[in-house]
Amino acid sequence: MNKITNFKDLVIESLKDNKKLIIATYLIFIIIFIGAWIFSADKVNSIAPTVQNVSSAATPTTLVPETSPIDFIIHNAGYGIIQYILSVFFAIPSIASLVYTSINLAALGPLLALRLPHGAIQYIIYLIPHGIFEITGTVIQCDAGILLFIFIVQFVRAWISKETNGFSDAFDKTKKVLIQSIALIVFATILMIIAAPIESYFSVPFSEFVAGLF
Repeated sequence: MNKITNFKDLVIESLKDNKKLIIATYLIFIIIFIGAWIFSADKVNSIAPTVQNVSSAATPTTLVPETSPIDFIIHNAGYGIIQYILSVFFAIPSIASLVYTSINLAALGPLLALRLPHGAIQYIIYLIPHGIFEITGTVIQCDAGILLFIFIVQFVRAWISKETNGFSDAFDKTKKVLIQSIALIVFATILMIIAAPIESYFSVPFSEFVAGLF
């Protein structure tokens, strides 16, 4: 219990210390999402008749294929850990993952809006239950990767600085950023694990029920 409390305190501290980075990353995700949705909508409108003809022969459940929570965990959490490790290369994998996820989610919107019984509103409602955890996890995965690269830069600068006394001293002065980056990637992984069963078992029926009320 003490370890859990310590970890919780570390996560809270990491979130507070990097609040501006997290907010900025979240805003970037949202801006890209909106832009990609608008751009995709223009493309989809040009092929709308074809999509609608195909959708008439398909059931709504084919639009969101059934996927087990394990598959979601492997894809979202596992991929997140890999891109975190690879973020030693200028944090590019973390940033690219954030951009790709935002564009991918947005691009599906206009397409599924033509096929879902209740249009775009059903897709948005579908995203909400698991998206609260998954999108937040994606953002924090990105921030963890950025912090990992920031640590490397700070460590190298400290190591070659005349104000530090070798490797150990340089690490002691910069390790807080590394510890916080690790705490955030662990927290993001937990969020992804929580999102997995929600997306598998709850999001689709929830969206169908709520959208059906309108």
